[in-house]
Amino acid sequence: MEPSGRQGGNSDYLSAPFVAVPRDLLQRFAQLGVHPHELVVLLQILASGQTEGTTELSPHELGERCGMSSKEAMACVERLVTEGFLAIGERYDDQGAHVTYFDLQPLWDKLKGRQRMVQPQLPEKDLVSLFEEEFGRPLSSLECDQLRAWLGEQRYPEWLVVEALKESVLANKYSFRYIDRVLYTWQKNNVRSRQDLEAYRAQYRERQSQLRGEGQGAQEKPRTRSATGRPASREPVRDERYASFYELFPD
Repeated sequence: MEPSGRQGGNSDYLSAPFVAVPRDLLQRFAQLGVHPHELVVLLQILASGQTEGTTELSPHELGERCGMSSKEAMACVERLVTEGFLAIGERYDDQGAHVTYFDLQPLWDKLKGRQRMVQPQLPEKDLVSLFEEEFGRPLSSLECDQLRAWLGEQRYPEWLVVEALKESVLANKYSFRYIDRVLYTWQKNNVRSRQDLEAYRAQYRERQSQLRGEGQGAQEKPRTRSATGRPASREPVRDERYASFYELFPD
């Protein structure tokens, strides 16, 4: 007997990729504190991992798949990360490019009723190599211990450590103590995401610009006048063409 047209249509549909979703997630997501629109974000990440073999989704891609703007999707991601339902991992691909991906392991740990234990393991070789490349020398055992502490007990995300390294290179401060101070300052100012860091950097640049402006204003003092109304005596203006001479023979 030939299949009906309805069955033929179903066969085409059933040949498309399917996604396996834990029933426990669908039953308990509200109980766990996951909002419906956040569940959609988690399901789209899960679907990408199962059907495409990767969870490296850009904010635009994730938002488009969820029927949201990229800003709305990343707001959901930020809350899921903060509440311990999602993690953002970082790695280097075969071409050496830095990529980020979504990690659903915290969600599975929540469903199993246990908190994910953070173990202070030695940082990935790529991170150590990055430090050694920027410092121009191998790292000492104490410096490797400091990397363990940042990523382990202090729980700084790897991307934030890399950003702090960039700050030290730009400041020409090749020091773990300097990097540690940068990380502490960011933590004290509630830097939790890349958006927070960009906002903090913008505010810092604005403050520095204001301070420079105030400093220049303080240096421009008005000229005083003598009792006769004439301008008070002032030092002769130096000719900058002879700056080297003045350095050798100061007043």
